[in-house]
Amino acid sequence: MTYLFELNHPKHYYQFKYVMQMLQDKGHTVHVVARDKDVLLDVLRQENVPFRVFGNHYKGMIKKVLGTIPILFHYAGIVRELKPDVVVSKASFYGCLLARLFGKKSIIFPDSEVVKVTNRYVVPLATLVVTPATFGLDYGNKHRRIKGFFEDCYLAPSVFTPDEQVVAAAGIQRPYAIFRFVGWTANHDVGNKGFTLEQIRRMVSLVDSRMHVYVSSERQLPDDLLERRLPIEAAKMHHALAFADLYLGDSQTMATEAALLGTPAIRSNSFVGEHDMTNFKVLEKEYGLLRNIADFEDVLAALDDMSKQSQKQQWQQRRQSYFRQVGDANTIIADLLENIN
Repeated sequence: MTYLFELNHPKHYYQFKYVMQMLQDKGHTVHVVARDKDVLLDVLRQENVPFRVFGNHYKGMIKKVLGTIPILFHYAGIVRELKPDVVVSKASFYGCLLARLFGKKSIIFPDSEVVKVTNRYVVPLATLVVTPATFGLDYGNKHRRIKGFFEDCYLAPSVFTPDEQVVAAAGIQRPYAIFRFVGWTANHDVGNKGFTLEQIRRMVSLVDSRMHVYVSSERQLPDDLLERRLPIEAAKMHHALAFADLYLGDSQTMATEAALLGTPAIRSNSFVGEHDMTNFKVLEKEYGLLRNIADFEDVLAALDDMSKQSQKQQWQQRRQSYFRQVGDANTIIADLLENIN
């Protein structure tokens, strides 16, 4: 069979990295299309992955709407040329729509119940929907649930071994904290927000005397924060996260990654609260691997406590317990792709 994997974020590549390799090892053909967004193309080049760009990332709702037509037109040409049997994506309207138009199958992997575009427009088009077992919505007969989280695909001990030399070679000084801030320009981010510059400065000042603070940001930052930029390639970020003593950010993805790597992690943004996504609630309440905090003063209190004395050993033990409970996500997903009907 021929599979077309659509990637819109570095996480999507890592999630499907080993699945794609498994399919190729079984004799299937795999193609990759990617959106020119954030550092995704840099990651693919660093990993020597052949790919085609199917569209740009537009900021602002008007530009996003106007950009839909050229993206669909170009993407359709790629589908027509490559003739995939199955289009695979995180939860792409483009991929599912074109799969339907060309008589192909599509499979999506949503893990955030709050994304209205996915629930309203993408799920009805998809042939198969795969989510974590804890996912709070039910999509009926086309819905399959798997144990654990999709980040297991690239962070499980069976596929990822953190390399201390990668961190040392980058010049990262220990002990250290990683602060991550996103741009809030994605479709699912509309109407939501993370930390302000004033809040970021207060958090940096609080931790700075206890450990080195490195900042990773999609947003443009002022010079005083740019000086703290994390000096590592995007493709090696997980090594840096694994050896960090503390993670804090308004990112969804990196908070989960830090948690599953056994790094004490704090996540705060406007999603946090009663109606937050199930995966973040489960990571906190069932596994103790993440702290989700809405109020900024509570964030400062938690940050103060967690930076005073290392909690790394506790988080590492919790990580080991978590992975003992979940199966091999890559094998499960590869089997689903091979047997899609």
